[in-house]
Amino acid sequence: MQQNVTQAKSHTVPVDVLMDVLGILFNNDIPFLVDGINEHENTLLIRTTTNAKLTRHKKALENLKTLVSDYSYYRRESESGNFHNVETTDRDYEDDDE
Repeated sequence: MQQNVTQAKSHTVPVDVLMDVLGILFNNDIPFLVDGINEHENTLLIRTTTNAKLTRHKKALENLKTLVSDYSYYRRESESGNFHNVETTDRDYEDDDE
C-alpha cells in the first residue's frame, strides 16, 4: 500500500511575481492557501501542500524558490543602484547641464 507523504511549507511571495508563482502552482496541481498579506512589503504568505514523493511537486517548489530568490536579488540590487550586466538599448542619456 502506497502512502501519501504530504508536506506543508510557507512561502513569502512578492506581488510582482505572484502571477508566475500561481502559474507554477496551478500547472502542477499544488494546493495552496494565502495565509497573510503584508501591505508594507507588498508580499503574500502562501502555504503549499505537496506530496513529497512526486518529483513534479519537488521541481515545482524548487522553481518557485528560484523565482522568488532571483526576484529578491534583482530588487535588492536595483534599489541599491548596483546594476550588474544590465544593458540599455533604448537610447543614451546626456546631461542637460551644458
